[in-house]
Amino acid sequence: MKLQALMSNSGGAWKVFVPLLGSVADWPEHRWPAGGPIPTPAARLEVLADLGYEPLPGAAWRWEECPAASAEPDDPSAPVDLIAAVELRERGGEVAA
Repeated sequence: MKLQALMSNSGGAWKVFVPLLGSVADWPEHRWPAGGPIPTPAARLEVLADLGYEPLPGAAWRWEECPAASAEPDDPSAPVDLIAAVELRERGGEVAA
Protein backbone atom coordinates (compact mmCIF):
# COMPACT_ATOMS: atom_id res chain seq x y z
CA MET A 1 0.00 0.00 0.00
CA LYS A 2 1.36 3.40 -0.95
CA LEU A 3 1.25 5.87 1.94
CA GLN A 4 0.64 9.56 1.50
CA ALA A 5 -0.13 12.51 3.69
CA LEU A 6 -2.94 14.82 2.67
CA MET A 7 -3.31 18.41 3.80
CA SER A 8 -6.40 20.58 3.43
CA ASN A 9 -8.11 23.59 4.93
CA SER A 10 -11.52 23.08 6.43
CA GLY A 11 -13.33 25.68 8.49
CA GLY A 12 -10.31 27.99 8.39
CA ALA A 13 -7.90 25.47 9.94
CA TRP A 14 -5.22 23.55 8.05
CA LYS A 15 -5.15 19.80 8.74
CA VAL A 16 -2.68 17.09 7.70
CA PHE A 17 -3.66 13.43 7.92
CA VAL A 18 -2.48 10.00 6.77
CA PRO A 19 -5.31 7.88 5.33
CA LEU A 20 -4.92 4.26 6.45
CA LEU A 21 -6.97 1.13 5.92
CA GLY A 22 -9.65 0.80 8.56
CA SER A 23 -11.64 3.39 10.41
CA VAL A 24 -11.25 7.11 9.72
CA ALA A 25 -11.05 7.50 13.51
CA ASP A 26 -7.69 5.67 13.41
CA TRP A 27 -6.04 8.03 10.91
CA PRO A 28 -3.08 9.99 12.30
CA GLU A 29 -3.81 13.70 11.99
CA HIS A 30 -2.82 17.14 13.15
CA ARG A 31 -4.73 20.44 13.01
CA TRP A 32 -3.10 23.84 13.11
CA PRO A 33 -4.95 26.75 14.78
CA ALA A 34 -7.73 28.27 12.68
CA GLY A 35 -6.93 31.43 10.76
CA GLY A 36 -3.23 30.71 10.41
CA PRO A 37 -1.23 30.79 7.18
CA ILE A 38 -0.51 27.72 5.08
CA PRO A 39 1.89 25.64 7.19
CA THR A 40 5.50 25.93 6.04
CA PRO A 41 7.35 22.91 4.67
CA ALA A 42 9.36 22.79 7.92
CA ALA A 43 6.17 22.80 10.03
CA ARG A 44 4.72 20.00 7.89
CA LEU A 45 7.91 17.91 8.27
CA GLU A 46 7.84 18.38 12.04
CA VAL A 47 4.21 17.27 12.28
CA LEU A 48 4.77 14.27 10.02
CA ALA A 49 7.72 13.25 12.23
CA ASP A 50 5.53 13.60 15.34
CA LEU A 51 2.98 11.32 13.63
CA GLY A 52 5.73 8.77 12.86
CA TYR A 53 6.22 9.44 9.13
CA GLU A 54 8.59 11.15 6.73
CA PRO A 55 8.37 11.98 3.02
CA LEU A 56 9.99 9.52 0.64
CA PRO A 57 13.43 10.70 -0.52
CA GLY A 58 12.91 13.23 -3.31
CA ALA A 59 9.15 13.48 -2.73
CA ALA A 60 7.59 16.91 -3.02
CA TRP A 61 4.20 18.22 -1.97
CA ARG A 62 1.75 18.32 -4.90
CA TRP A 63 -1.03 20.91 -4.78
CA GLU A 64 -4.45 20.73 -6.42
CA GLU A 65 -7.42 23.00 -6.32
CA CYS A 66 -10.94 21.62 -6.23
CA PRO A 67 -14.25 23.49 -6.34
CA ALA A 68 -15.42 24.29 -2.82
CA ALA A 69 -18.40 22.24 -1.68
CA SER A 70 -20.55 25.37 -1.68
CA ALA A 71 -19.43 26.46 -5.17
CA GLU A 72 -21.65 26.55 -8.21
CA PRO A 73 -20.39 24.21 -10.94
CA ASP A 74 -18.53 25.95 -13.78
CA ASP A 75 -18.45 29.31 -11.96
CA PRO A 76 -14.92 30.70 -12.46
CA SER A 77 -15.43 33.20 -9.63
CA ALA A 78 -16.39 30.50 -7.10
CA PRO A 79 -14.03 29.69 -4.22
CA VAL A 80 -11.77 26.65 -4.37
CA ASP A 81 -10.29 24.30 -1.78
CA LEU A 82 -6.55 23.59 -1.84
CA ILE A 83 -5.42 20.03 -1.19
CA ALA A 84 -1.79 18.94 -0.94
CA ALA A 85 -0.29 15.45 -0.94
CA VAL A 86 3.14 13.91 -0.45
CA GLU A 87 4.27 10.28 -0.57
CA LEU A 88 5.47 8.90 2.77
CA ARG A 89 7.19 6.14 4.60
CA GLU A 90 7.27 5.31 8.28
CA ARG A 91 10.12 7.04 10.09
CA GLY A 92 13.29 5.01 10.11
CA GLY A 93 13.24 4.31 6.39
CA GLU A 94 10.63 1.57 6.15
CA VAL A 95 8.59 1.91 2.97
CA ALA A 96 5.04 0.63 3.42
CA ALA A 97 4.26 -2.32 1.17
